[in-house]
Amino acid sequence: MSNQFGAKAMLRSALLMTGSTYVAYAAGLVASMLVARALGPADFGRYAYLIWLSGVLVLLMNHGLTTSAIRFVSESLGRGDHAGAQALHRWFQKRQGWSILAVGTVFLAGLPILKPAGWEGHLAFFALVALSASATKAWYLFSISVAKGHGRFGVEASSVSALSLVNLIGAGVLAWIGVPLEGFMLLFLVVSIAHPVMATIQLRRADIRKGGRDCEETLLQRVRPHLFWTMVSTFVFAFSNKSVETFLLNKLAGPEAVGFFTIAATLTRGGVELLSTGLTTVLMPMMANAFGAGGRDRVNRIAGDAVRYFHFLGLLLTGVGFFWAAPVIALMYGDKYAPTAFALQMMVIIRGFTLSHAAFGALLSITDNQRLRAAESIFAVVVSAATALWLVPRYGLMGAIFAHMLSTAAVFLFSFACVRIVLKVPLPYGDMARMTAAAVSAAAVSMGALIATDAPSSLHQILVGVLYVLTYLACTLVFKVWNQYDLAMLGNLGNRIPAFKRLAFLLIPWARHV
Repeated sequence: MSNQFGAKAMLRSALLMTGSTYVAYAAGLVASMLVARALGPADFGRYAYLIWLSGVLVLLMNHGLTTSAIRFVSESLGRGDHAGAQALHRWFQKRQGWSILAVGTVFLAGLPILKPAGWEGHLAFFALVALSASATKAWYLFSISVAKGHGRFGVEASSVSALSLVNLIGAGVLAWIGVPLEGFMLLFLVVSIAHPVMATIQLRRADIRKGGRDCEETLLQRVRPHLFWTMVSTFVFAFSNKSVETFLLNKLAGPEAVGFFTIAATLTRGGVELLSTGLTTVLMPMMANAFGAGGRDRVNRIAGDAVRYFHFLGLLLTGVGFFWAAPVIALMYGDKYAPTAFALQMMVIIRGFTLSHAAFGALLSITDNQRLRAAESIFAVVVSAATALWLVPRYGLMGAIFAHMLSTAAVFLFSFACVRIVLKVPLPYGDMARMTAAAVSAAAVSMGALIATDAPSSLHQILVGVLYVLTYLACTLVFKVWNQYDLAMLGNLGNRIPAFKRLAFLLIPWARHV
């Protein structure tokens, strides 16, 4: 089992997750475009609101169960305690069932104030779709979290890829037929139900099962506090991650604004996942296994490298997203969705500069600092709610955009302070400064190419985005961003893909020796 967490296995898993995310993102993007064009801004806003609300319910149903399951199942396997990992599976799953029931009851009680703006259909139909899709998706996410704890990342990769294609085909057929909003809601429900079915089949094939005995009390004394503080963090996160902005837009600005805001948020999240999902997926299990096998020092080294890679990917996202936002929205969604472009530009800028927050969160969780994570989450919801309540009623969509940017920056700085000042984890400031200098240089060159034309076409803007990528990569070599350990990892990957080994050899003159 330990081989699932070796360096080569982690690289394979990262590539597997990255590939599946590319498939899922591309399929989801086209499906979203088909739904948006078929329904128009108002009904698409109601559809997007359903997707958002379902996502919030999933977070609340699972609260800290998925994070704690990954952390302690993986750690138990790192100690060679397979029976303990199975017992934890059983303990977590029992609590998830009660959690789904409790959250579902609260949702039904609050249904009159949670329905989409302008909803004219049966409220019971909306409740059935939202609650059933949320419950099944929560069950699925718990199952794949246990699989990740076992190092089986293929369970998520294969199910996400297959079902995203099913959703795409379904959306295409429904758009061609011309069904109303309710038809797309039913498609969302069917695809959601299919997720746990696929995951259950794959877990059985991998012989990942819950145990028949109870967990040892000494282990539960560590699990319960971790779960509690993770639960607090997740509950607060559910109401801070663009939730207040989306709810207020639905109530005050109408479904069209919800649609614009949601499209920008979805494209931003998709860009993040395309670039970083492989690293994000393997990071926590890898840290937990390292913590169980080697302790804090080994975890700190992994965290330092993760921060470097996240910062590099974030700056890449920032430039590409900024230059491609307007042409992508125009080509995919049409002129009716033009207000989305500015929202997308602002979101990719703030998300790119704060992408390394993912490494901070994983580090706090793995080192049993859930109280700090909870404090961060409480701070996040307070800042998010305050900025949204201040700006959205006054400025509508623009207010929601800037409220999101302010709260995201504030939470990142809070997390940075926790990691650096409280945990005293050394961070690669020099490497991050070199990457930032490379990105600024590339942005200056690309902006010059953009303003050289008074009215740049969509093709011109896309080519400028490509110029940014090429210039940024070249500047990382000029500024000596990479070191010999990065090339060694690239060389190991070259054992499977020879082109990477040749690339590592070519980059030797540009690498720093540390």
